[in-house]
Amino acid sequence: MATGNTRNEQEWPGMPASVISRTLPVRDLDMHFFETGERTNPLIILLHGFPEIAYSWRKIIAPLAGLGYRVVAPDQRGLGRTKPSDPAAPGALRPLAYEDDVTPYKTINMVHDVVALVAALGHRSVACIIGHDAGATIAGYCAVTRPDIFNAIVFMSTPFSGPPTLPFDIDNLPQPPKPAPIFPATMVEAALATLDPPRKHYMLYYSTPRANEDIWHPPQGLHAFFRGYFHIKSADWKGNDPHPVEPNAQGLASIPHYYIMPRNATMAEVAAADAPSLEDSKQNSWLPDEELAVYAREYGRTGFQGGLNRYRSVTDPLLSDELTLLSGKKLEVPARYISGKKDWGVYQNPGALEKMQTEACTRMAKEDVVLFEGAGHWGQQEQPQLLLRCLSEFLARL
Repeated sequence: MATGNTRNEQEWPGMPASVISRTLPVRDLDMHFFETGERTNPLIILLHGFPEIAYSWRKIIAPLAGLGYRVVAPDQRGLGRTKPSDPAAPGALRPLAYEDDVTPYKTINMVHDVVALVAALGHRSVACIIGHDAGATIAGYCAVTRPDIFNAIVFMSTPFSGPPTLPFDIDNLPQPPKPAPIFPATMVEAALATLDPPRKHYMLYYSTPRANEDIWHPPQGLHAFFRGYFHIKSADWKGNDPHPVEPNAQGLASIPHYYIMPRNATMAEVAAADAPSLEDSKQNSWLPDEELAVYAREYGRTGFQGGLNRYRSVTDPLLSDELTLLSGKKLEVPARYISGKKDWGVYQNPGALEKMQTEACTRMAKEDVVLFEGAGHWGQQEQPQLLLRCLSEFLARL
Protein backbone atom coordinates (compact mmCIF):
# COMPACT_ATOMS: atom_id res chain seq x y z
CA MET A 1 0.00 0.00 0.00
CA ALA A 2 1.30 3.44 -0.91
CA THR A 3 1.81 5.98 1.83
CA GLY A 4 2.56 9.69 1.81
CA ASN A 5 1.08 10.68 -1.54
CA THR A 6 1.72 14.35 -0.81
CA ARG A 7 3.91 17.21 -1.83
CA ASN A 8 4.73 20.16 0.40
CA GLU A 9 6.16 23.30 -1.23
CA GLN A 10 7.91 24.31 1.98
CA GLU A 11 9.37 20.84 2.40
CA TRP A 12 10.46 20.49 -1.23
CA PRO A 13 11.08 24.03 -2.59
CA GLY A 14 11.23 24.24 -6.37
CA MET A 15 9.31 21.00 -6.90
CA PRO A 16 6.43 21.50 -9.39
CA ALA A 17 2.90 21.27 -8.03
CA SER A 18 2.11 18.29 -10.28
CA VAL A 19 4.76 16.15 -8.56
CA ILE A 20 3.77 14.05 -5.56
CA SER A 21 5.85 12.31 -2.90
CA ARG A 22 4.99 8.66 -2.24
CA THR A 23 6.30 5.56 -0.50
CA LEU A 24 5.79 1.95 -1.59
CA PRO A 25 6.97 -1.33 -0.04
CA VAL A 26 9.72 -2.59 -2.37
CA ARG A 27 11.54 -5.76 -1.28
CA ASP A 28 12.96 -5.03 2.19
CA LEU A 29 12.49 -1.28 1.80
CA ASP A 30 9.89 1.40 2.19
CA MET A 31 10.97 3.17 -0.97
CA HIS A 32 10.32 6.89 -1.26
CA PHE A 33 9.96 8.48 -4.67
CA PHE A 34 8.61 11.48 -6.53
CA GLU A 35 6.27 10.92 -9.44
CA THR A 36 4.17 12.76 -11.98
CA GLY A 37 2.33 11.96 -15.20
CA GLU A 38 -0.56 9.66 -16.04
CA ARG A 39 -0.09 6.20 -14.57
CA THR A 40 -1.07 4.57 -17.86
CA ASN A 41 1.71 6.40 -19.74
CA PRO A 42 5.05 4.74 -20.57
CA LEU A 43 7.39 4.81 -17.58
CA ILE A 44 10.65 6.73 -17.18
CA ILE A 45 12.84 6.00 -14.13
CA LEU A 46 15.35 8.60 -12.87
CA LEU A 47 18.25 7.38 -10.70
CA HIS A 48 20.17 10.03 -8.77
CA GLY A 49 23.88 10.07 -7.96
CA PHE A 50 25.89 10.90 -4.82
CA PRO A 51 25.70 12.98 -2.70
CA GLU A 52 22.25 13.55 -4.11
CA ILE A 53 18.68 12.34 -3.62
CA ALA A 54 15.58 12.05 -5.80
CA TYR A 55 14.98 15.77 -5.20
CA SER A 56 17.86 16.43 -7.60
CA TRP A 57 15.47 15.77 -10.51
CA ARG A 58 12.98 18.49 -9.45
CA LYS A 59 13.65 20.66 -12.52
CA ILE A 60 13.30 17.90 -15.09
CA ILE A 61 10.66 15.50 -13.75
CA ALA A 62 7.55 17.49 -14.74
CA PRO A 63 8.84 18.56 -18.20
CA LEU A 64 9.61 14.92 -18.98
CA ALA A 65 6.10 13.93 -17.95
CA GLY A 66 4.85 16.63 -20.32
CA LEU A 67 6.30 14.60 -23.19
CA GLY A 68 3.76 11.87 -22.45
CA TYR A 69 5.43 9.77 -19.75
CA ARG A 70 4.89 8.68 -16.19
CA VAL A 71 8.12 9.76 -14.49
CA VAL A 72 9.35 8.29 -11.21
CA ALA A 73 12.46 9.36 -9.29
CA PRO A 74 13.25 7.17 -6.25
CA ASP A 75 15.55 7.78 -3.32
CA GLN A 76 17.92 4.84 -3.72
CA ARG A 77 18.73 2.37 -0.96
CA GLY A 78 20.35 3.99 2.06
CA LEU A 79 19.58 7.56 1.02
CA GLY A 80 16.89 10.18 1.38
CA ARG A 81 13.59 8.92 2.75
CA THR A 82 13.94 5.35 1.55
CA LYS A 83 14.52 3.15 4.58
CA PRO A 84 14.30 -0.51 5.62
CA SER A 85 10.77 -1.72 6.32
CA ASP A 86 12.08 -3.71 9.30
CA PRO A 87 12.48 -1.23 12.19
CA ALA A 88 15.28 -3.38 13.61
CA ALA A 89 17.37 -3.12 10.42
CA PRO A 90 20.32 -0.70 10.22
CA GLY A 91 19.21 2.62 8.80
CA ALA A 92 15.58 2.29 9.91
CA LEU A 93 15.60 4.00 13.30
CA ARG A 94 19.23 5.10 13.35
CA PRO A 95 21.69 6.25 10.70
CA LEU A 96 23.77 3.62 8.93
CA ALA A 97 27.26 2.96 10.29
CA TYR A 98 30.38 1.71 8.53
CA GLU A 99 30.20 -1.51 10.56
CA ASP A 100 26.73 -2.40 9.26
CA ASP A 101 26.35 -5.02 6.54
CA VAL A 102 27.52 -3.58 3.22
CA THR A 103 26.28 -6.43 1.00
CA PRO A 104 22.82 -4.90 0.36
CA TYR A 105 24.67 -2.17 -1.57
CA LYS A 106 26.21 -4.54 -4.08
CA THR A 107 25.38 -3.54 -7.63
CA ILE A 108 23.08 -6.42 -8.52
CA ASN A 109 21.05 -5.94 -5.35
CA MET A 110 20.60 -2.27 -6.22
CA VAL A 111 19.47 -3.34 -9.70
CA HIS A 112 17.01 -5.72 -8.03
CA ASP A 113 15.58 -2.75 -6.12
CA VAL A 114 14.83 -0.93 -9.39
CA VAL A 115 13.28 -3.99 -11.05
CA ALA A 116 11.07 -4.51 -7.99
CA LEU A 117 10.06 -0.84 -8.00
CA VAL A 118 8.94 -1.12 -11.62
CA ALA A 119 6.75 -4.09 -10.72
CA ALA A 120 5.39 -2.35 -7.62
CA LEU A 121 4.35 0.58 -9.80
CA GLY A 122 2.32 -1.77 -12.01
CA HIS A 123 4.58 -1.67 -15.08
CA ARG A 124 6.20 -4.50 -17.00
CA SER A 125 8.60 -2.29 -18.94
CA VAL A 126 10.42 1.03 -18.70
CA ALA A 127 10.51 3.25 -21.78
CA CYS A 128 13.81 4.76 -20.63
CA ILE A 129 15.96 4.64 -17.51
CA ILE A 130 18.10 7.71 -16.88
CA GLY A 131 20.97 7.51 -14.41
CA HIS A 132 23.27 10.27 -13.19
CA ASP A 133 26.69 9.75 -11.59
CA ALA A 134 26.54 6.61 -9.40
CA GLY A 135 22.98 6.16 -10.63
CA ALA A 136 24.33 5.75 -14.17
CA THR A 137 26.19 2.60 -13.14
CA ILE A 138 23.05 1.09 -11.60
CA ALA A 139 21.05 2.08 -14.68
CA GLY A 140 23.64 0.45 -16.92
CA TYR A 141 23.42 -2.87 -15.14
CA CYS A 142 19.61 -2.63 -15.21
CA ALA A 143 19.76 -2.48 -19.00
CA VAL A 144 22.47 -5.15 -19.32
CA THR A 145 20.70 -7.68 -17.10
CA ARG A 146 17.05 -6.97 -18.01
CA PRO A 147 16.80 -5.53 -21.54
CA ASP A 148 13.31 -7.05 -21.63
CA ILE A 149 12.28 -4.47 -19.02
CA PHE A 150 14.50 -1.47 -19.73
CA ASN A 151 13.89 -0.48 -23.34
CA ALA A 152 16.38 2.42 -23.55
CA ILE A 153 18.92 4.19 -21.37
CA VAL A 154 20.55 7.57 -20.85
CA PHE A 155 23.80 7.86 -18.91
CA MET A 156 24.66 11.19 -17.33
CA SER A 157 28.20 12.12 -16.26
CA THR A 158 29.54 8.59 -15.63
CA PRO A 159 30.36 6.63 -18.81
CA PHE A 160 29.38 2.97 -18.73
CA SER A 161 32.26 0.79 -19.89
CA GLY A 162 30.46 -2.52 -19.40
CA PRO A 163 30.91 -5.43 -16.99
CA PRO A 164 34.44 -6.26 -15.78
CA THR A 165 36.27 -8.82 -17.89
CA LEU A 166 37.33 -12.23 -16.62
CA PRO A 167 40.94 -13.41 -16.98
CA PHE A 168 41.13 -15.17 -20.37
CA ASP A 169 43.45 -17.91 -21.68
CA ILE A 170 45.66 -18.01 -18.59
CA ASP A 171 47.10 -21.53 -19.03
CA ASN A 172 50.68 -20.44 -19.65
CA LEU A 173 50.81 -17.39 -17.42
CA PRO A 174 53.15 -17.57 -14.39
CA GLN A 175 50.49 -16.01 -12.16
CA PRO A 176 46.75 -15.83 -12.82
CA PRO A 177 45.67 -12.22 -13.36
CA LYS A 178 42.89 -10.65 -11.36
CA PRO A 179 39.59 -9.68 -12.99
CA ALA A 180 39.60 -6.16 -14.37
CA PRO A 181 38.24 -3.58 -11.91
CA ILE A 182 35.02 -1.69 -12.61
CA PHE A 183 36.89 1.62 -12.37
CA PRO A 184 40.53 1.01 -13.43
CA ALA A 185 41.65 4.43 -12.18
CA THR A 186 41.31 3.14 -8.61
CA MET A 187 44.15 0.67 -9.26
CA VAL A 188 46.90 3.32 -9.35
CA GLU A 189 46.56 4.33 -5.70
CA ALA A 190 50.15 3.35 -4.84
CA ALA A 191 51.48 5.43 -7.72
CA LEU A 192 49.32 8.40 -6.75
CA ALA A 193 50.92 8.30 -3.30
CA THR A 194 54.37 8.84 -4.86
CA LEU A 195 53.40 12.07 -6.63
CA ASP A 196 54.57 15.45 -5.40
CA PRO A 197 52.37 16.36 -3.63
CA PRO A 198 51.00 12.88 -2.82
CA ARG A 199 47.45 12.18 -3.95
CA LYS A 200 44.68 9.59 -3.47
CA HIS A 201 41.60 8.50 -5.41
CA TYR A 202 38.32 9.82 -4.07
CA MET A 203 36.53 6.47 -4.49
CA LEU A 204 39.02 4.80 -2.18
CA TYR A 205 38.74 7.66 0.31
CA TYR A 206 34.95 7.31 0.20
CA SER A 207 35.42 3.62 1.02
CA THR A 208 37.22 4.31 4.31
CA PRO A 209 35.66 4.22 7.80
CA ARG A 210 36.34 7.93 8.35
CA ALA A 211 34.65 9.34 5.23
CA ASN A 212 31.11 9.43 6.63
CA GLU A 213 32.06 11.38 9.73
CA ASP A 214 34.31 13.73 7.72
CA ILE A 215 31.47 14.96 5.54
CA TRP A 216 28.52 14.44 7.89
CA HIS A 217 29.99 16.74 10.55
CA PRO A 218 32.41 18.98 8.61
CA PRO A 219 34.10 21.95 10.34
CA GLN A 220 32.30 24.44 8.07
CA GLY A 221 28.86 22.92 8.73
CA LEU A 222 26.80 20.72 6.43
CA HIS A 223 25.12 23.52 4.47
CA ALA A 224 28.49 25.13 3.71
CA PHE A 225 29.97 21.74 2.77
CA PHE A 226 27.23 21.17 0.19
CA ARG A 227 27.60 24.71 -1.13
CA GLY A 228 31.32 24.22 -1.68
CA TYR A 229 30.98 20.69 -3.08
CA PHE A 230 28.25 21.54 -5.57
CA HIS A 231 30.20 24.65 -6.61
CA ILE A 232 33.55 23.01 -7.38
CA LYS A 233 31.95 20.34 -9.57
CA SER A 234 29.81 22.85 -11.48
CA ALA A 235 30.50 25.10 -14.46
CA ASP A 236 30.72 28.00 -11.99
CA TRP A 237 34.15 26.94 -10.74
CA LYS A 238 36.84 28.30 -13.06
CA GLY A 239 39.18 25.44 -12.19
CA ASN A 240 37.19 22.98 -14.31
CA ASP A 241 38.75 22.42 -17.73
CA PRO A 242 37.93 18.77 -18.52
CA HIS A 243 39.95 16.87 -21.12
CA PRO A 244 41.13 13.30 -21.74
CA VAL A 245 44.06 12.18 -19.57
CA GLU A 246 46.50 9.29 -19.69
CA PRO A 247 45.58 6.20 -17.62
CA ASN A 248 48.44 6.57 -15.15
CA ALA A 249 49.21 8.52 -12.00
CA GLN A 250 50.77 11.42 -13.90
CA GLY A 251 47.70 11.72 -16.11
CA LEU A 252 45.27 11.46 -13.22
CA ALA A 253 47.22 14.15 -11.35
CA SER A 254 45.78 16.76 -13.73
CA ILE A 255 42.24 15.96 -12.54
CA PRO A 256 40.90 18.33 -9.85
CA HIS A 257 41.22 17.71 -6.14
CA TYR A 258 37.64 16.50 -5.68
CA TYR A 259 38.45 13.36 -7.71
CA ILE A 260 42.20 12.98 -7.21
CA MET A 261 42.52 14.29 -3.68
CA PRO A 262 45.50 15.56 -1.67
CA ARG A 263 46.78 12.52 0.22
CA ASN A 264 45.98 13.80 3.71
CA ALA A 265 42.88 15.86 2.94
CA THR A 266 39.26 15.16 3.77
CA MET A 267 36.49 15.88 1.27
CA ALA A 268 35.22 18.57 3.62
CA GLU A 269 38.60 20.32 3.35
CA VAL A 270 38.56 19.97 -0.44
CA ALA A 271 35.08 21.52 -0.61
CA ALA A 272 36.12 24.38 1.68
CA ALA A 273 39.31 25.19 -0.24
CA ASP A 274 37.48 26.60 -3.27
CA ALA A 275 34.05 27.37 -1.85
CA PRO A 276 32.26 30.37 -3.37
CA SER A 277 32.02 33.66 -1.53
CA LEU A 278 28.89 34.46 0.44
CA GLU A 279 27.89 36.97 -2.23
CA ASP A 280 28.39 34.44 -5.04
CA SER A 281 26.35 31.89 -3.10
CA LYS A 282 23.47 34.34 -2.74
CA GLN A 283 23.52 34.97 -6.50
CA ASN A 284 23.44 31.28 -7.41
CA SER A 285 20.31 30.86 -9.55
CA TRP A 286 20.48 27.12 -10.23
CA LEU A 287 20.83 26.12 -6.55
CA PRO A 288 19.45 28.81 -4.24
CA ASP A 289 19.95 28.44 -0.51
CA GLU A 290 16.43 27.17 0.20
CA GLU A 291 16.97 24.28 -2.25
CA LEU A 292 20.49 23.57 -1.04
CA ALA A 293 19.05 23.37 2.48
CA VAL A 294 17.06 20.28 1.45
CA TYR A 295 20.30 18.33 0.91
CA ALA A 296 21.70 19.47 4.25
CA ARG A 297 18.45 18.56 5.98
CA GLU A 298 18.13 15.09 4.46
CA TYR A 299 21.79 14.10 4.80
CA GLY A 300 21.94 15.68 8.24
CA ARG A 301 19.29 13.18 9.29
CA THR A 302 20.66 10.05 7.56
CA GLY A 303 24.39 10.60 7.26
CA PHE A 304 26.25 9.62 4.10
CA GLN A 305 27.07 5.96 4.73
CA GLY A 306 24.35 4.59 2.45
CA GLY A 307 25.86 6.35 -0.54
CA LEU A 308 29.42 5.63 0.56
CA ASN A 309 28.59 1.93 0.67
CA ARG A 310 28.16 2.06 -3.10
CA TYR A 311 31.83 3.02 -3.46
CA ARG A 312 32.83 0.17 -1.17
CA SER A 313 30.82 -2.23 -3.33
CA VAL A 314 32.66 -1.30 -6.54
CA THR A 315 36.19 -0.93 -5.14
CA ASP A 316 36.25 -4.15 -3.08
CA PRO A 317 36.85 -7.13 -5.43
CA LEU A 318 34.95 -9.44 -3.08
CA LEU A 319 31.87 -7.23 -3.34
CA SER A 320 32.06 -6.63 -7.09
CA ASP A 321 33.04 -10.17 -8.16
CA GLU A 322 29.42 -11.07 -8.99
CA LEU A 323 29.57 -8.67 -11.94
CA THR A 324 32.12 -10.88 -13.70
CA LEU A 325 29.23 -13.26 -14.36
CA LEU A 326 28.25 -10.69 -17.01
CA SER A 327 31.76 -10.51 -18.51
CA GLY A 328 31.54 -9.90 -22.25
CA LYS A 329 27.82 -9.07 -22.18
CA LYS A 330 26.90 -6.01 -24.19
CA LEU A 331 24.30 -3.35 -23.51
CA GLU A 332 21.99 -3.81 -26.49
CA VAL A 333 19.21 -1.25 -26.04
CA PRO A 334 19.29 2.29 -27.51
CA ALA A 335 21.65 4.40 -25.42
CA ARG A 336 22.70 8.02 -25.09
CA TYR A 337 25.34 9.74 -22.96
CA ILE A 338 24.84 13.33 -21.78
CA SER A 339 26.94 15.62 -19.63
CA GLY A 340 28.04 19.21 -19.21
CA LYS A 341 31.16 20.40 -21.01
CA LYS A 342 32.65 21.39 -17.66
CA ASP A 343 32.13 17.96 -16.08
CA TRP A 344 35.31 16.08 -15.21
CA GLY A 345 33.12 13.01 -14.72
CA VAL A 346 33.42 12.50 -18.49
CA TYR A 347 37.15 11.82 -18.27
CA GLN A 348 37.91 10.82 -14.67
CA ASN A 349 38.11 7.15 -15.72
CA PRO A 350 40.48 7.29 -18.71
CA GLY A 351 39.24 5.37 -21.73
CA ALA A 352 35.74 4.75 -20.33
CA LEU A 353 34.02 7.17 -22.71
CA GLU A 354 35.55 5.49 -25.76
CA LYS A 355 34.94 1.98 -24.46
CA MET A 356 31.29 2.82 -23.83
CA GLN A 357 30.85 3.78 -27.48
CA THR A 358 32.97 1.12 -29.18
CA GLU A 359 32.54 -1.95 -26.95
CA ALA A 360 29.98 -1.73 -24.15
CA CYS A 361 26.96 -0.28 -25.99
CA THR A 362 25.92 -1.72 -29.34
CA ARG A 363 23.26 0.91 -30.08
CA MET A 364 24.96 4.19 -29.18
CA ALA A 365 25.59 6.33 -32.27
CA LYS A 366 28.30 8.97 -32.45
CA GLU A 367 25.66 11.70 -32.10
CA ASP A 368 24.44 10.04 -28.90
CA VAL A 369 27.40 11.43 -26.97
CA VAL A 370 26.25 14.94 -26.09
CA LEU A 371 28.19 17.51 -24.06
CA PHE A 372 26.29 20.75 -23.59
CA GLU A 373 27.37 24.25 -22.63
CA GLY A 374 26.95 25.93 -19.29
CA ALA A 375 27.03 22.87 -17.06
CA GLY A 376 29.47 20.83 -15.06
CA HIS A 377 28.58 17.70 -13.12
CA TRP A 378 25.03 18.70 -12.16
CA GLY A 379 23.42 19.06 -15.60
CA GLN A 380 19.83 18.42 -14.47
CA GLN A 381 20.17 21.27 -11.98
CA GLU A 382 22.52 23.66 -13.83
CA GLN A 383 20.92 23.51 -17.30
CA PRO A 384 17.60 21.64 -17.14
CA GLN A 385 16.28 23.13 -20.39
CA LEU A 386 19.32 22.01 -22.38
CA LEU A 387 19.09 18.58 -20.80
CA LEU A 388 15.39 18.35 -21.63
CA ARG A 389 16.17 19.13 -25.27
CA CYS A 390 18.80 16.37 -25.38
CA LEU A 391 16.44 13.89 -23.74
CA SER A 392 13.42 14.75 -25.89
CA GLU A 393 15.46 14.31 -29.08
CA PHE A 394 16.51 10.85 -27.96
CA LEU A 395 13.08 9.81 -26.70
CA ALA A 396 11.46 10.90 -29.97
CA ARG A 397 13.57 8.32 -31.85
CA LEU A 398 12.50 5.37 -29.72
